Amino acid sequence: MDKIKSVKISIAVTNVFLVVLIVFSLFLPFMISWYVETMKRSESLAAIVLVTCYPCAPFVGAILIFLRKMLKNVLTKGLINDENTALLKKITVCCIIIAAITAVAGGFYMPFIIVSATFAFVALLTFAFRAAICITLQ
Repeated sequence: MDKIKSVKISIAVTNVFLVVLIVFSLFLPFMISWYVETMKRSESLAAIVLVTCYPCAPFVGAILIFLRKMLKNVLTKGLINDENTALLKKITVCCIIIAAITAVAGGFYMPFIIVSATFAFVALLTFAFRAAICITLQ
C-alpha cells in the first residue's frame, strides 16, 4: 500500500513540475530582466539565458510527460515492461539533447556547464536503468 501511495505522490509531483515549467516559461523574460538589473549583470546574460532555456523547455516538458506515463504504467502494468523501456529511451534522448544545448551555452555563461553535466549524468542513469530492465525482460 505504501508503494502505491509513493507512486501516486510521484505522479502528483510530476504534475506540479509541469505547471511550474509552464509558469517559468511564461515569466522567464521578466525574471531574467529583474535578475540582470538587480544583480547588475551584463545585458547579454539575459539573451544567453533566454536562448538556452527556451529550446530546453519542450524537452523538459517531454521528460515530465514520459515520466508521468511511466509512473502510471507502474501502477497498472508494473515496472518491467516494453513500454517503460521505450519511455526510458525517450527520457535519455531528451536528457542528452538538453546536455548538448546547455554545454554550448556553457561557453558563454559558465553555470550552464553544471546544468549540462547534471543532465548528462541523468542520461547515464536512465540509460543504465533501461539496460538493466532490458536484460530482465529477456
